[in-house]
Amino acid sequence: MAVLVGNLTSVGNPSQWTVLFARQPDPDLEFTEEELDQTTPTRATGPLSPHKKSKGSGPILWIFLSLLVGMAYLAVMKPEMLAVWLTPPLSELAPQPPVAAKLAPPEEPLPAPLFGEEQKVTVITNLNAPDESLLLYEDATSTKPGPLVHPGITMTVLDGDIQPGGWMYWVRTDEGTKGWVSEKRLQVKR
Repeated sequence: MAVLVGNLTSVGNPSQWTVLFARQPDPDLEFTEEELDQTTPTRATGPLSPHKKSKGSGPILWIFLSLLVGMAYLAVMKPEMLAVWLTPPLSELAPQPPVAAKLAPPEEPLPAPLFGEEQKVTVITNLNAPDESLLLYEDATSTKPGPLVHPGITMTVLDGDIQPGGWMYWVRTDEGTKGWVSEKRLQVKR
């Protein structure tokens, strides 16, 4: 070993260094497969084998432990705050007393139609304006106006449809004019 002292002079014998030269291998160093199998080191298995760490569980574990420690702190130091935080979730889990079933108001029965298919009907005249024509509609919802028909004309019921305001009927005059009219404006032909 060389030791440096003060003025950078080396102390020690340089001949102690090992010098290696290349040489031919000894012929007796050739091994058979049996000898190699006997000398090959095997891996130790057992309790000292390295443990594989599962991926991704570290942060979740720390978050869970932090929440657990925080809840324990609140339970000991500020139980009223913990009670306030846990009351809504716990109240949802608690069995609720039976409540009388809320009955929906009974549905009003649908009014029965006054007229049937192929029945002959006429328009009820308006007492205030007896010569007023009746407006038929192109749809049962009365949104698209259609042709006009004169009071007293005979019509045949082709179909009916219930609407919020009552029954609407698809009618046809003897001349072939078709449209929808409210049940309130029709009467049976006598």
